[in-house]
This record gives sequence, C-alpha cells and structure tokens, in this order.
Amino acid sequence: MKVSGMKDIFQRLNQYLAFVILVVVVLYFGKAILIPVALGALFSMLMAPVCRFLDKRGLNRGLSSFLCVFVILAVMLGMLAIIGGQFAAFKKDYPKIKEKAITMVSQAQGYVEQRFGIEPEKQKQMAKEEAKKSSGNKGSFLTRIVGGLTSTIGTLVLALVCAFLMLYNKERFEAFFLALYKDHDEAKVKMVVRKIAEVSQKYLTGRVMSIGIIAAMYAVGLSLVGIKNAILLAGVAAIMTLIPYLGTVLGGLIPVFMALATEDSIEPALWAAGVLFFIQTMDNYFIEPNVVGGEVNLNALASILSVIAGGLLWGPAGMIIFLPVAGIIKIICDHVEPLRPISILIGESGGEKPSKIKLWLQQQFKKFTRKR
Repeated sequence: MKVSGMKDIFQRLNQYLAFVILVVVVLYFGKAILIPVALGALFSMLMAPVCRFLDKRGLNRGLSSFLCVFVILAVMLGMLAIIGGQFAAFKKDYPKIKEKAITMVSQAQGYVEQRFGIEPEKQKQMAKEEAKKSSGNKGSFLTRIVGGLTSTIGTLVLALVCAFLMLYNKERFEAFFLALYKDHDEAKVKMVVRKIAEVSQKYLTGRVMSIGIIAAMYAVGLSLVGIKNAILLAGVAAIMTLIPYLGTVLGGLIPVFMALATEDSIEPALWAAGVLFFIQTMDNYFIEPNVVGGEVNLNALASILSVIAGGLLWGPAGMIIFLPVAGIIKIICDHVEPLRPISILIGESGGEKPSKIKLWLQQQFKKFTRKR
C-alpha cells in the first residue's frame, strides 16, 4: 500500500515537472509571438471600460476600438516627447559632464595606483588593450542596439494591433469561455472572466497613476535641491518603477549618479539621495497601498518569483507582464477546486486591499456617466 502510494506521488510529481518544463519551453521559444499578444491583452483589458462607454454612446465598434488604441499610442508618444524634449537641455551640460568624468577617472587611477601599485600609464595601456579586444565587436554591438530598438517598436505595434482586434471582438472571448466550460455554472464562468479582466485593469491603471504621482514628486523634489534636468531624471526614474522591486532601485540611482557627474560637490548628490529615499518610502507605505493596492493579491515571495521568472524568460517585458499574469493564475486557482492549494500558497493572507484613490475615481466616473 505504501509502495503504491509513493508511486502515485512520484508519478504526479513527474507530471507536474513535465508540465512546468513544457510551459517554460513554450514561453521561451514562443516569446516573439506571446509578448505582443500578452501586452495586447493587457492593453485591451485596460481600455475595455472605455470601449464599453463609447459603445453605449452609439459609436461604431471599430471606431471605439480605434480610439482606445489611439489613446494608448498617444500616451506612449507623449512620454517619448517629454523625455526627448528634455534631452535638448541635457546636451548643454555634456562638456561639464565630460570634464567631471575625466576628473573622476583620474581620481580612480590615483586610488588604483595607491592601492595596487599600478601606475596610471600602465592602467591606460591595459585599458587600450581591452578596447582593442572588444573593438572587433563594435559593429555587432551597434547591430544589437539597432536590432533591439527595431524589435521593441515591432512588438509595440503588434501589441496595439492585438489590442484593437481584442477590443473589437471582446464578446467572442466571453462566448469562447462559456462554450469551453458549458458543463459548468454559466454565472460562475462569467464571474471568473470578469475578475480576470478586472485584475489587469486595476493593476495597470494603478501602476500608471503611481508612475504619474512619483514622477511629479521626483521632479519637484529634485528641482528644489537644485538638480539639473530634474524633469528628465524624474521621468526616467518613475518609468523605471514599471519593473517591480529592481526598477525602483535602478531608477533612484540615475539622478544620484547624474548629480555626481554634473555638480562640483558631493552635497547635491546627497540631497538627491535623501529626496529619492523619502519619496520611495512614501511610495512603499502610502502610494503603492492606496493607488495600486493589493490588486494582484499575491504574497511577496510569489511576486518576486514571478518578476524573476519573467525577467529570465522574456526580459524587461516579462518583468512587467508576469506579475498581473500571476494574479490571473491565482484567480483561476481560486475557482478550480484541485488548484485551490496553489492559490493558498501564492495568495496574500490579508485578502484583497482595494485602492482607496481608485475607488474614489471610479465613483466619480460612475457619477459622470450617469449624468451623461
């Protein structure tokens, strides 16, 4: 009896392992198709309420879907325009940054000479030798940059096309799930589909609002302490928070390093670090809970693992996409009895923590639509 029980356990483990390996293989080798489809699905779920609102106003479905996609495109282009405009001001400080960089390199060479006994000339010679070794890869490096930009633009274009088609045919997806689970309670299936759409809507709207608030706070704080190009640095640092956990740290380091490179003393960099630390504390304890909230309803370990897995499989895009996807998986596990233990394992013990600010905005939106 015990032997047969152990066999059943090992067989089940083998099945789970084979399933996980199959999923990883499909996700990794199919990322060229799956990334734009996943982004398109998130965009469509984000804009679905707007599309329904436009449909109720009598607009043609194709036109309402196009307007929703146009809003997403306008937001992206607006962000690029703001950052691009700030780069013009950034160019003015380039000579000073170059001079400061030379000074910092000289200081580093002096430290290396004092610590390891290697003379500056010897260090320069070693650096030249390393540069010669890597010079053969210069063309391939530029090719990778151009290829990466082309791939990113292509992915975003495909994602917008997918979002348009998903919005245009959104009723078919619900009908598909109802037909797929026709033996189950129709009301329950509709509820699960609605919750899956809502988790992406709430997470993405909360994240966009959070980025806007953080960018404004960064811009004001860095301007007050006298950091140049504060708007550019604030925008870059805020956008970096799209990458959970890691992006907050990397985004905060950029203004500090730029302050070190552009200012004559270390004091502005220390002030910038203090401002960033204060704002990130506000983000962790106020903005994140009240704006983003516990929308994905995952515990910290599941969130971190989903971000790591997304980064390994799909790169930066995966780090953004996999967190709401993990929240969707949890919703499915909540309503499928054999998978409920997985929901308990990855879920947040405190339950759902709705966003207070978003609830208020939703109430105002409902009042506005009723008046119309």
